[in-house]
Amino acid sequence: MDEKGRQRREPILKNDLQGILIPMLILAIIGSFNIFSATYIESITTDAGLLGYFPKHIFFLLLSIVAGIFLYNFDYRRLQNRTILRNVMVVTLGMLVLVLIMGAVINGARRWIVIGPVSIQPSEFAKLSALIWTSAILAKKPWQNPKFKSIFQRKRQMTGSEVAAGYFVERLSYMAYVLLWPIIFAGVTMLQPDMGTSVLIVGFTYLLIFLAGFDKTFFAGSLIASGTLGFCMARFSTYRWERVLAWQDPWPYAQDLGYQTVQGLIAIGSGGFLGQGFMAGTAKYFYLPEAHTDFAFAIWAQEMGFIGALAVILLVAIFTYFGFRIASKARDEFGKWLAIGITMLISGQAFFNIAMVSNLVPVTGVPLPFISYGGSSLLMNCMAIGILANISRRSIEGVKSIGKKEVLPSLREETRSRFKPKEQL
Repeated sequence: MDEKGRQRREPILKNDLQGILIPMLILAIIGSFNIFSATYIESITTDAGLLGYFPKHIFFLLLSIVAGIFLYNFDYRRLQNRTILRNVMVVTLGMLVLVLIMGAVINGARRWIVIGPVSIQPSEFAKLSALIWTSAILAKKPWQNPKFKSIFQRKRQMTGSEVAAGYFVERLSYMAYVLLWPIIFAGVTMLQPDMGTSVLIVGFTYLLIFLAGFDKTFFAGSLIASGTLGFCMARFSTYRWERVLAWQDPWPYAQDLGYQTVQGLIAIGSGGFLGQGFMAGTAKYFYLPEAHTDFAFAIWAQEMGFIGALAVILLVAIFTYFGFRIASKARDEFGKWLAIGITMLISGQAFFNIAMVSNLVPVTGVPLPFISYGGSSLLMNCMAIGILANISRRSIEGVKSIGKKEVLPSLREETRSRFKPKEQL
């Protein structure tokens, strides 16, 4: 094959790092334009000024990029350090508790700490902190140790209640340990109240445990128990059950509980194939509540049509593909599970938000990463991308230094080797 033919076959995205950064950069640009369009009418009819929310969004975008670059250059393996890990958990919990004490009440929920013109939503950072904790614990894989597996291995030689009790207690104690901080974070977040974010905090960590290969029998049982508990919480709460009914058929509730869903569906449907054009959508004329936050995708779909909506979905899919590639190439267990968790966190929220706006799942406060307005969400997502990019960078450097197959040394081993006399190496 000639040189021109080889050049034609070169991929557009040359490595996994570009595979996550370029789609997210495009989504951030799309989100900036969409936020300006979605808030323009509200801005000119209130005291928000001509640009409204846009300057604050740009400020948080630049701050988020700086935070992402910092974490890209920060060795992610240091997050496994017991002191650093504990400090991250304590600071996150402190912020969540601070919300309950002095947080601002907006739309009936106390979820934000307001400092001057800036508001911070700590529950967003709890999602990432929970994944860091779970990945650090899963990296040790204690269930593969003989002592941990003892009762499971002896269960055929044991009888009746002794087997059942030992098996249950052993697995439950480990599950409680892995989910310790995620459950604490979710419990405090539930008091705000914010059930959607609480479910995500525990849900993503739950998936990590399953993917790590933890006992599938026990996992299935705990999943059924959790699902039953969630159903009971919804069924015996009048407001939550009405939200479920409004999700199943929003049109009878079009003037109250189903209003937002109905307006979102109207906005998406009216966009057609090519859309009504940038700034030309009508849903933002006070028809669609939270048009720039949870339902930002509906505004984008109305103005850019099916083509624009499909472009966003494809960008998220590309990010997901390369995110899991980074996880598969990670040279240590912590990096692998953290990369999987971050990829699921960002892509999972994206697909869940799109499904929510399309009425495929109930309405909850899950933002669309890089598209929905929200400084805390934007900052957390860029921090997560920075860590994921750092994992990819570490893998690339490892291939160059010691080859593809060898496991990279731990941070402690690598640090020790730098200070050893040359004759001892």
